[in-house]
Amino acid sequence: MQNLLYIAKIIYLLTGILFLTACASGIPEIIEKPPAEDLSLVRVQAQPEKHQGKVIRWGGDIIHTENKKDQTTLTVLAKPLDSYGEPMEGDKSYGRFIAIIKGFLDPAIYAKGRSITVYGRYEKILDKKIDNFDYRYPLVKVEHFYLWQVPEKVNYNDYPYWYDPWYPYWGPYYHPHRHY
Repeated sequence: MQNLLYIAKIIYLLTGILFLTACASGIPEIIEKPPAEDLSLVRVQAQPEKHQGKVIRWGGDIIHTENKKDQTTLTVLAKPLDSYGEPMEGDKSYGRFIAIIKGFLDPAIYAKGRSITVYGRYEKILDKKIDNFDYRYPLVKVEHFYLWQVPEKVNYNDYPYWYDPWYPYWGPYYHPHRHY
């Protein structure tokens, strides 16, 4: 009887550990949860002096990566973030910002089109050009960042099983175009 209780305790313990590890997302909590005052890029661009030094969490698609002596500058096309802090797909954008990250980031990995979320402090506005258009880029000193995985592409044409399009609607044995 004691052996059975011992085995039951071990099973409960292993089941609990399994559930806890299944719930872990691997995304840093500081990236996943927005700061207390979740400032938007649009608000910062509208009143840059008012928000200087405040904490932000922004994300989007990398447009350009430039390495300097001891830091990397990322130009990012800002996108809305989902509940995990991941930039959402689509054409909706809040504008652009520049993220300054200490150290070297390989431009082959932090390449154009990759999604990134940054957490840091808004510093100031940089006036630069996009072609002939004057643009106001908010500059962010990044404290934490997360580069999102490239979504895996699935080729459904290579699906290995035969699929009968009439099966779920007409039943397993009735085929409306067959005459017996």
